[in-house]
Order: sequence, then structure tokens, then C-alpha cells
Amino acid sequence: MTQEMNIQTAFQDVMAASGDIPPKQKRVLAASLELFAAHGFANTTTKEIAARADVAEGTVYRRYKTKNELLAAVLAPFTTEVLPRLVEEFAAKVIRQEYMTRHDLITAVVTDRLQFLQDNGQVMRVLATEIMVRADLREQFLKRAVPLVQRNLYPLLERLKADGELVDWPNDRIAQFMIGTMVSQFVRSNLAAEPVTTAGPLMIDFLEKGLAPK
Repeated sequence: MTQEMNIQTAFQDVMAASGDIPPKQKRVLAASLELFAAHGFANTTTKEIAARADVAEGTVYRRYKTKNELLAAVLAPFTTEVLPRLVEEFAAKVIRQEYMTRHDLITAVVTDRLQFLQDNGQVMRVLATEIMVRADLREQFLKRAVPLVQRNLYPLLERLKADGELVDWPNDRIAQFMIGTMVSQFVRSNLAAEPVTTAGPLMIDFLEKGLAPK
């Protein structure tokens, strides 16, 4: 399997491909993402962003009147381009494989996604916080993410159910339990300052037993 790109690399690729954003603005957005991820939104100043982007602080303020406006500009490409691209890449690498058992599927998904959260934890904290509190971003994210999950995961779940490997529950519930278990571990890891991957084997065992056919 090829190495999956991380969130910041995907963001930089989206910025590089955009012909509508001037070079200085691209540097400001990339610098903002790096600093928000490293220090948090509240602890990052426009002066630091300007220094990282190698522009005058006035350049930042001419385009973005407030730091919230700057954050919105950083997050917008995530919901429309970056995250959908990463979901498609994950589907090609993990989901579209020939899994014969629920154990194989659950092990592959949990192992891969926990490692992704571990590698991208700083950026994911910023994204998760803003998606939770901002209805507009949450709506955009769900509008993009849900069809991708339905198109890529649901056919595999149906096949495993037909083979007697998976409990005959609605696909959205099965996806909810799989994704929700990993999200809860991400939250716990941030609160307890432990590696995201710590509980991987326990989560695999939990999901495999919980999703077993009756």
C-alpha cells in the first residue's frame, strides 16, 4: 500500500492547484494552518502568521479583517476539497479490498484510521473543534462526507452481511458504531494525553464482537 498523504500536504496541494488565490494569500493560509495546529487558534497571533508566511502583518489584515475570518478561509477548502480527497484515498487504499471476514475489515479500518488520527492529531483537533461549533462547516462536511461513505463502505457491508459475517443492521448504524468508536478514542487520547493507537486491539475486539451476526 502506498503511504497516505497527511492533511497539511493535501491542503498544500489544494492551494497549489488553485488559480484563484494569489501566492501571498496561499502562504498566509498555509502558515495559519501550521500555527493553528501547533499552538491552537486562540494562542496564534496574526504577527506570527505574517512572519511564518514571510509577508507584512498588514497584508494579512488587508485580506482578512479578523482572525475568525482567516480561520474560515483556512477551513473552507477542508470541507469542500481536502477531506473528500482524503476519504477517497482511504477508500482506494483500505475499503476497496477483498475482505472475507468482518475481522479483516475491522482490523484494517481501525488500524489505518487510528494511525491517521495519530499522524494528523494537531490538525484534526482544530478541525473537530470548529466542525462541532460551526453549523455551516458541519453542514458542508456532512454533505461531502456522507455520500463518500455510502458509496465506498456500504457495498462492502452488504456483501459481508450476505455472507453471514456481519450483523443485519442498517448500514448507517454500523458505520456510526465503527466511526464513533474511533472518534471517542481520539477524544480520550487528547484528554488523557495517550497515543491514539493505544486501544487499537481492544477496539477491534469490541467491534468484532458487537457487529457479529446473531
